Formats: sequence, structure tokens, C-alpha cells
Amino acid sequence: MKIPNPQRTARGRLKVAGLHTPSPTLQDQTGRPVQPEQTALPQASDAGQSEQIVISGCDYLGLSEDPVIRKAWLDASASGPLQTGASRATTGDHSLYRRAERAIADFLNEPAAVLTATGYLASLAVAQGLRDLATHVVIDESAHSCVQDGARLSDLPVIPFASGDARALRSVLRGLPPSARPLVATDGVYGIRGGMAPLTDYMKALPASGWLWVDDAHGLGSVGQTGRGSLEVFGLQDSRLIRSVTFSKALAVAGGAVIGEASLIEHIRTRAGAYLGSSAPPLAIAAAITAAVVRVHRLPGRVRRLQELARRFSTALPTRPEILNDSRTPVTAIHPRDAAQAQRLTEALTQAGFVPPWIRYPGGPGGGFFRIALKATHSRSQIDRLSRAIRAGFEK
Repeated sequence: MKIPNPQRTARGRLKVAGLHTPSPTLQDQTGRPVQPEQTALPQASDAGQSEQIVISGCDYLGLSEDPVIRKAWLDASASGPLQTGASRATTGDHSLYRRAERAIADFLNEPAAVLTATGYLASLAVAQGLRDLATHVVIDESAHSCVQDGARLSDLPVIPFASGDARALRSVLRGLPPSARPLVATDGVYGIRGGMAPLTDYMKALPASGWLWVDDAHGLGSVGQTGRGSLEVFGLQDSRLIRSVTFSKALAVAGGAVIGEASLIEHIRTRAGAYLGSSAPPLAIAAAITAAVVRVHRLPGRVRRLQELARRFSTALPTRPEILNDSRTPVTAIHPRDAAQAQRLTEALTQAGFVPPWIRYPGGPGGGFFRIALKATHSRSQIDRLSRAIRAGFEK
């Protein structure tokens, strides 16, 4: 399917996440202004439309311009080296890394955590760190590509099961040898299409000798009463649970972490090449991670706001097979049945003042799809306008 092309008009001022933000003035080394690169964005078809609202990405809490997190980042950059220049397993450790690990472990009520340079590496680190403990990786077929890659790189037998199907998981587990120690891997929140894995049912299916690995990249900060993620939604706490996260989505920074029992985290520190062989991230990232975790802890109202908007949006959406929506999560996917329907939706969104979030991504339809991501900084009126635009696109 071709990417839909909305009608083009003169560009209005860009409005991101419901907040008007001026473009920063950058300068080169000579002090001359540097103009930002002009990226082609879909434009509202109404010539009088003065704003475009972004409904894509993963900045679920709208923290990407948070002044407290920004200050932590800048202060760390100004007061010391940019980075330590080595793996933390050698000479590259620093107190800012340890402080960030303590912050995320305490926030998630877990004994220990280990930082990784990216969220993608966190998943690789889990699989590498546990491959001498586990005998098989049993994986939800909709798990993110980083989890899929980690499973493959573990050199263990990898067995997929139907996404969200606890019965299928039990069937796979029953077929394993009695001595098996399975590592069951899944997303907490499915980041491509929204919705959540039935983690309680997965835990019930798990043998005493196994582990449940939850990649909660899209759950941290966005779901759970206080933003503590998918495990908080289901009220799960178990020594067999291990989770990987990224700080580049709801927490709006960068980097990743693995969180769980101290013995499991120590296995990762001493056995995972993704940790041992990777240079430590910039110190500013570690400082910003700590600040972001504290901000989420201190802003429960923002978490609740995001969840209220998700429920409001879900209630207003039409019930159609093309729409994948779960009121518990901020992500909605729309898979148009053909190019004509995609074009109609694109035009309806553009006319309503939204940047159509048409993407191609691993795990989604090959021709592309709409991935809508809500933010806590969207207004209720914007959410209502968005649902009306989607209805209009299907009714044309």
C-alpha cells in the first residue's frame, strides 16, 4: 500500500502535543544562526488552519521539554566529563549510573537494576544474562523486535506462541521436557498496536523453574495507577519476574535498564555482552534518568490524565475491524483495508489539524498503518476532535 499523501497548503505554526512551542535559535561556531532542517510534514487542507497537532511517537507523558529533566541533563554536562569512556565492567563506572539504577529499582519496588546504553540493549542483556540459567525461550509472537532479537541471540531454542493467548502458552510449556527452565518473553504493553499481554495468566502458566520476562518499554510511565507499568496493572510481584525498560518513551530521555531480583541482575552484569562490552552512556543521560523517574513519581496527576484521555478516546472511537484499541493504553493502531481508505483517513486527519501518523515498522503491516499515540498534554477537545476526524474518514 502506498503512503497516503494529504493535500498540501502553506505551512502553519506547528503545535506539538497541544503545546505551542517556539523553535530554538541555534548558532554555528561563528555565531551565525543555523536554520533547522525543513522536514516535509502533512499540512492541513484548510488554508486557515493555524496549527498541526502531533499524535505520534512515544512521549506519552509530554516530558520531552520538561525543565527539571532538562536542567539535570545540562548540569551533568557542565560539571564533569561527557562520558566515562569505557565499559562499566572495566573503568567506566560512575556514581550517576548507580544513582539512576537505585532510582528506577526503588520506583518499581524491585531489589536491583542495571542500566544499559539503550532500551534495545536491555532486551539483549536479559537474554544473554540468563542463557546459562534457562533452557528455552518461549516468546509471545507479538513481542517487540528487540525481544525477538534477544531470544535469537541467546542461542537457546526459541518457541513462539500466539500473542495474548495463555492457553497457547500452557500448551507450549506442557510440551517441554520435565527438566526445562523456560524463559517466557513478552511485551507488557504492545507498543505497535496497543493493548496488554495477560500477564496474570502468563504467570499462572509459568512453572516454578521458569521466569517471566516482560519488556515494558511502552508500559513504564503510561499504565498502572502510578505509572509503574504493566506489573502494577496486574498487581504482580514475584522473584521469577524480570523486566526490561527504555527511558526514551514516557520518561523522554534515553537509555534502558533491566530490573528484578538481585541475583538475576548480577547474572546480567557478569554474563551479558550487551552490558560488559558496551561503553557506558553519557553521564547526562544517567542524571536525566534519575530526574525523570523522580518527576513521574511526583506527577501522578499527569499519569492519571493520560489514562483518562485514553479512556475518553476509546469510548468515542467507532467499532471497526480496522481499529485496534485498548482503553488501558495510549496507543491505537488503524490498519486501512486499502489505499483508498488510507487516503480518506489521511485527508480527514489533516483537515482536522492533525499530522497523520502513517508509519512502517517491524511487526506492523508491510504496507504501512496509522499508529496514534496520545499524550498527557493533549486537551480533551483535541481528543474529541481526533475521534470525530477518524469517524469522518471512515464515513467518507
